[in-house]
Amino acid sequence: MEAMRRGDLYLPPMGGEGQLVEADETYYGRAKEKNLLKPRTYPYTKKGWKDKGAARPIIALVERGGKIRTWHVAHADKFTVAKIVSDNIAKESRLHTDESRLYTTIGATFASHDTVHHSSGEYVREDVTHNDDGEIVNVVKVHTNSAEGFFSIFKRGMRGVYQHCSEKHLHRYLAEFDFRYNYRVALGYNDDDRTLAAIRGGEGKRLTYHQPD
Repeated sequence: MEAMRRGDLYLPPMGGEGQLVEADETYYGRAKEKNLLKPRTYPYTKKGWKDKGAARPIIALVERGGKIRTWHVAHADKFTVAKIVSDNIAKESRLHTDESRLYTTIGATFASHDTVHHSSGEYVREDVTHNDDGEIVNVVKVHTNSAEGFFSIFKRGMRGVYQHCSEKHLHRYLAEFDFRYNYRVALGYNDDDRTLAAIRGGEGKRLTYHQPD
């Protein structure tokens, strides 16, 4: 998993001119461990703060039809989310989110910020552009389905394969699922490509363990 993890400092911005990037957040499991990422912020919902069992917040950015980056954060608040979005997405991109107020301010810094209103049952809508003659020249589907689809894959994998994950290692499990998504067949990768990428990712990394005195 550590070999599959990619450092943010060495990654170029996601998206670009004319490109779509989705941003979304989810909450996984229950934070039962002590002394980890305290104090905890409860999930932020459309109607305010709500206790969901102190679940662990995860932020995801997904290029439409491309790659993903995820973060396990201590607090899914506006400041944390805005910094991740600002640091990792090119300003020329179109940002797609749900109606959460976490993205309202930072969304204004991009080429456009389009939203879907999940609370009213809207999950996909079309943004239609017309020319001066009224003819349709472009249709963009606004949604966060790519991010939500990844979250679904991640949660099913965690329940069905790993079953348990301590919070201090959650970022490594996320790295594995990011790696699988980013080196999937739909992007032109095969088993050999994934193997070589994982091997190269281990270069210069060491896992150290506490030794008894």
